[in-house]
Order: sequence, then C-alpha cells, then structure tokens
Amino acid sequence: MPRRKTIPPPAENLSDIEAHLAVTLKPVAPPRGFSQRLRERVRIPEPRLIAERIASWRFFFVAVGGVMSAMVLVITVARALFHLVGRRS
Repeated sequence: MPRRKTIPPPAENLSDIEAHLAVTLKPVAPPRGFSQRLRERVRIPEPRLIAERIASWRFFFVAVGGVMSAMVLVITVARALFHLVGRRS
C-alpha cells in the first residue's frame, strides 16, 4: 500500500488558530507560596560538592551507564513502534 503524504495546513489557518487561542487561553499564576516551596525542595549543591562528584570515577561510570541505558531503551522503543506502524500501513 502506498503511504499517504500529509499536506501541511495553509499558513492562514494557523494564524487563525493562533489568534483564537491567544484570546481563549489566559495566563495562570501559581498559587501563593508555590514557588517558595519549590525553591525549598529543589536544592542546588555547593560547587565544591559538584566538583567532588565529577572527580569521582564511580559517579562518572554510573552517569555514563545511565545515559547509555536510556539511549538503548529509547532506540528499542523507537524500533518497536516503527516496526508496528510499518506493518499496518
């Protein structure tokens, strides 16, 4: 079966949609104290501690291993989805 080519919508339709959304959607302010509580929960370590972690070979290997594992997982999921979608069309 031949694949269908998707035709992008005309630019004037996008500008109409953007104008409608600009009128419809309003900015929302977070509740009082939310940003303060968030700042308290997210703590940035001191530069000295960051330097110690970077210098640690064990931390380096764990970080690299985590990144590599995540990449393999993403590639595996992408291949599986591509395989499933490719069979249906």
